Amino acid sequence: MRKPLSVLAVIALTGTMTVALAGTAGAKGGGTPKVPKVTSCQVKTAQLGITQAMTAFLTGGSATVAMKYIDQGAKIGAAYESSKAADTAAGLTSATKPTYPVDIKAQCTGKTKANFTYDLYIKDLTTGTTTAPLGLNASGNALIKKGVWYVSASTVCDLVDSGVSSAPPAQLAQVTAAASSCYTAIGQTLPPAS
Repeated sequence: MRKPLSVLAVIALTGTMTVALAGTAGAKGGGTPKVPKVTSCQVKTAQLGITQAMTAFLTGGSATVAMKYIDQGAKIGAAYESSKAADTAAGLTSATKPTYPVDIKAQCTGKTKANFTYDLYIKDLTTGTTTAPLGLNASGNALIKKGVWYVSASTVCDLVDSGVSSAPPAQLAQVTAAASSCYTAIGQTLPPAS
């Protein structure tokens, strides 16, 4: 479902930042926590694993790095690149202002599955300052594969799609196409605008 967003949220939503993984989400800096291999959903390890997967996605830079912990990531890599290009063309992305997930709250829905809610914040690497959470109250789902948490491709597509309603006019067609191709790649259709 599409939600209207501020331009600031578009910075965070329609693509990813072009910096290397720079820290943990929610901690607003610092090292990446070691997430133990998991075989079943437990809230604490789910939150850590999902945070790690979302941080890698949002700060990954290239599709290969960004999609490392995205289920069906190879299928949606082209849509990711298109969304990232639209952000760059609109001047919405910056290597010095990466986006991070924050306030991840997971709920186990099965032995190897979880639903989660999250928000995003932006960190200025030049000054070290961070924004307050953007107030998105976004949701997603994740699953355990190969002993680690993966964010679902549909969660990424939803994030790309949520930027459509507030994309700058010059990039609207490109962002809409990126969202549509993301859903198509995983066998779903673009949700209707609300």
